[in-house]
Amino acid sequence: MDPVTEAKERYRPQRIKLIFIAEAPPCVSDRFFYFEDVQKGDSLFLHIIRAVFPDLENVQTKELRARKEELLYRFMESGYFLDHSVPQSIPKGTKPKDKVAIIMNEQAGLIKRLEKYKQKTKLVLISATVFKLNYDLLNNAGFDILNDYPIPYPGSGQQGKFKDGIAQIDIF
Repeated sequence: MDPVTEAKERYRPQRIKLIFIAEAPPCVSDRFFYFEDVQKGDSLFLHIIRAVFPDLENVQTKELRARKEELLYRFMESGYFLDHSVPQSIPKGTKPKDKVAIIMNEQAGLIKRLEKYKQKTKLVLISATVFKLNYDLLNNAGFDILNDYPIPYPGSGQQGKFKDGIAQIDIF
């Protein structure tokens, strides 16, 4: 099993109540959400953790990173899970139209991976691209999607919009 899949499976809850669907694992092999020792470039982890655990909203980034393993277990024990529209990294520099094609080519696989969770698990789609390409597909397939609007990825200055987008949904 590759390191990304291994880390992801280590923190898969027995009973998943909410799955965050992001675009794809990062190209940089040391930044993955489920890797315990990440020192930079982990805005998705930092902002999801702050969103689902309000007691951590004002905790400094350095402390969250130092407590990452503990927080990943708390995330798991709360029934939360992060998955991706595309299970493998999309190469850095991929043109937008090619990225769209990659995501669309993985849609059947996404539905297949999520099928066993359809009746008991809610979804949150993260990033405008993931939302645009997958919302209707997943909604029409009977999945319970909590956001009916795009929530931006919490990077490149979009952290405030991510926080506002997550705050509009009832994830608890």
